[in-house]
Amino acid sequence: MTTHYTALIADVAASRALAPPARARLQARIRDAARELNARYRPHLAARFAVTLGDELQGLFKTATPVWEVSHRLRLAFPDVDWVVACGRGTLSTPLRRGATAPELDGPCFHAARAALDRAKRHRLVLAFEGFDPSLAACADYYSALYWGWTRRQRAVATAQRVWREAHLDDLAKRLKVGPSAISHLRRRMAWPLVAAGDKVFQELLAR
Repeated sequence: MTTHYTALIADVAASRALAPPARARLQARIRDAARELNARYRPHLAARFAVTLGDELQGLFKTATPVWEVSHRLRLAFPDVDWVVACGRGTLSTPLRRGATAPELDGPCFHAARAALDRAKRHRLVLAFEGFDPSLAACADYYSALYWGWTRRQRAVATAQRVWREAHLDDLAKRLKVGPSAISHLRRRMAWPLVAAGDKVFQELLAR
C-alpha cells in the first residue's frame, strides 16, 4: 500500500527586506521554533522540522491533521511577521530513515508543497495546499482574504482564539494583555461566530 505524507513548508513573507541584524535575530528564533515543534509534534512527525534557506521551515507529517495548529502556533510565536504556510500531499521517493529531517528527503509531497508555496507567493496567500481535495484550497483562499482584510490586532485575536480554543474571554484577555471589552469589540467586528464555523469546516477537511 502506498503511503502518503503531508510536507509542510513555512516561509516568512518579505523577510529579505529586513535589516541584516533583524533578519539574523529572526533566523535564530526560527531555529528555536523548529526545536519546539519537533518536541511538541513528535508523535505526528514522519521527519523532523529543520530550517532551510535561513528563514524557511520544513517538516513532514504522517497526516494533515496537525497543520492547522502548527500554522497558528507559528503565527502566535511570531506576531511581528507574516507566515506563508504551504502543504503538499503525496509520496516519498527517498527512503525514510529514523531520525531524518524533512530537508534530507524528497518526493512528490515536497514537490507539491513547493508548488503550493510558489502559488501562495503569486497570489498573496498565507495558507496554500497542493495534492488535497480542491475544496481545501478554496478554504485556504478564503482564509487568506480574511487575514489580509483584518488589522494586525484582529489577526492577533484570531490567532490566539484559534490556539487557545477553550480559553474564556478573561483568560484570553490576560494572555493578550488587553481588556476583555477590547477582545469582544474586535470579535464583533470580525463576525467571529461565522469565522469559527468556517474554521471548523477547514479542520474537518484537513482531517479527511
